Amino acid sequence: MQGKTDLANQPIFSLEELFEVTVDRHQVASTAISAMKILMLRNQQAYLDELNELANMCAQLLKQGATVDSLVETIKSSMTTSYQDTLNKVTSEIGLGQFQLNHTNPQTIAGQNLEKRIKSMRRFKETPLTDIIEAVITDTLVQASAKFGADLGDFDFLKLSIAMC
Repeated sequence: MQGKTDLANQPIFSLEELFEVTVDRHQVASTAISAMKILMLRNQQAYLDELNELANMCAQLLKQGATVDSLVETIKSSMTTSYQDTLNKVTSEIGLGQFQLNHTNPQTIAGQNLEKRIKSMRRFKETPLTDIIEAVITDTLVQASAKFGADLGDFDFLKLSIAMC
């Protein structure tokens, strides 16, 4: 049985330390894929939520010694690998939306919103993959720095856009 003096010598952990979750690159990759899919499906709030989670993970990894370039490469390669599956999902959602639109009064607010969503998904379907990747990476790193205090060092966002070409 520990006495009061024994407890006083125990290290005190912060709540952050107690609830800290270990993050790995696989989680970053899968969250980046999810963010891309949600972005292309035009679900803004879900994208912001996923982006927040991705930024938090990246900030944790940066604080643990990962480099910005390695995180960028993880995000880029995971999104490139899953792009065709995401494109297929977007195509399917466009088809479903078009079917619903054909059976909806386009003069109603619901019909107008559905039409806007379909047009928006079509635009994203035609957006080059490099632009989508650049947007997700930029959004992620800006949030990781601004919201979670990640040190991006001298990372050059312009270099990112040139490298994506």
